[in-house]
Amino acid sequence: MASFPMAPRCLALVANARECRSLRARAPGARSARAARAPLRVRASGESSTSGSPGGGTLAPLNLDANTPFYQIRALIRPWRLTGVLEALESHGIRGLTTYDAQGAGVQAGSVERYQGATFDETTHNLVAKTVLEVVLAREQAQDVVDIIINAAQTGEIGDGKIFLTPVHDVVRIRTGETGADAERMAGGRSSMVAKKQSPE
Repeated sequence: MASFPMAPRCLALVANARECRSLRARAPGARSARAARAPLRVRASGESSTSGSPGGGTLAPLNLDANTPFYQIRALIRPWRLTGVLEALESHGIRGLTTYDAQGAGVQAGSVERYQGATFDETTHNLVAKTVLEVVLAREQAQDVVDIIINAAQTGEIGDGKIFLTPVHDVVRIRTGETGADAERMAGGRSSMVAKKQSPE
């Protein structure tokens, strides 16, 4: 598994989040949404989509167009959850992606989102730091990758973020000029992992 560098500030935030979750879990009768989740089991190609059970990612299968060969997944997540998401994606063979920092706000009535002392609610106009993660992949992989991101990024609190899917009609690898699935596929990536699991030994 690849290791990803993490700034000391992020380490402190991760430690704080773990401490807060453990304190909540110790309170009588208290159980965080994250603690109630079952571990994610990623489906092999051909298995049915998400059942809607807790810990399985989306509550309903994604609405994917069968005529669209690729999708771009854009996930807006909490910055301190990035390392866990990257490690989860790497462990499932997702190797090509882009990340960048952003600021934004999304208000749910009566709720307050907090991050590093900044708050955003209906009365303030502060923007909250987010990290954007983008990956383009074959349509058959989209549901599993969305489920992986949800499982790794979800805290159960307001401000966990959103995931957007955009159809991509083709992919071109600049170095070789390959197009389509040949350009999208990476050696040792998810396609290789799934094929290896399905091949008889």
